[in-house]
Amino acid sequence: MIDLHCHLLPGIDDGPAELDGSIAMARAQLAAGVGTVVATPHVHPEMPNDAAGIADAVAALRDALARAEVPLHVAPGAEIDLGLAQELPDEELRALALGGGPWLLVEAPLVTMPFTQTGVERLLARGHKVVLAHPERSPSLQRDVDAIARLARSGVLMQLTAGSLTGQFGRAVERFANQLVDAGLVQLVASDAHNVTRRPPGLLPALEHAGLSGAASLLTELVPAAVLAGDPVPVARIRSRRRRGLLSRLGRR
Repeated sequence: MIDLHCHLLPGIDDGPAELDGSIAMARAQLAAGVGTVVATPHVHPEMPNDAAGIADAVAALRDALARAEVPLHVAPGAEIDLGLAQELPDEELRALALGGGPWLLVEAPLVTMPFTQTGVERLLARGHKVVLAHPERSPSLQRDVDAIARLARSGVLMQLTAGSLTGQFGRAVERFANQLVDAGLVQLVASDAHNVTRRPPGLLPALEHAGLSGAASLLTELVPAAVLAGDPVPVARIRSRRRRGLLSRLGRR
């Protein structure tokens, strides 16, 4: 599997503080069946990482994993604050894209932000492709599922955090995450892991809990691989077997 959203790099955001924590997370990813992780540290006014620093940190972590004989493939990326993304030059945004491909991982704001849809649309107008991280946890979008649908029609991919499907962030978030799945608005699930305790790696248990085992390959392998490669993204309408049965109509975006 491929985990497109993981705070794996040590000491640069709210992920592991030390290298040992990153190595422990890498081992946990492998144990959970993940072979490729995109390291996505925050690029945020309070955590002002940049593409050059992230590339250096990824290279250092790869070397450390090789020495520790941990065969996890780590690719560079970033979780970009929506407000800051408006200010960054296009060259820097492209350098922050997931795995060096064409897709930006943009953080759906975790506070009420009335210009969420407009901010994403501005990035699209500048020629960027956008994966929206954890829209199910965004207060602005929880009040406006139509905004998520409009963004999806514009080509934005919606990425759920696996823990949202198990109630890790509360029952309201879990219900909204399932609502988005049933509305056919979810294309990706990622761990958004930060450590091996409170926010650990893991994808399949959450999908099984939500009745989405039959869509696991699509959500954690096929679509993430297309995102990293810049290939056409498989499109499917997914519903939980636990509720109404799984419907998957594959096409191309």
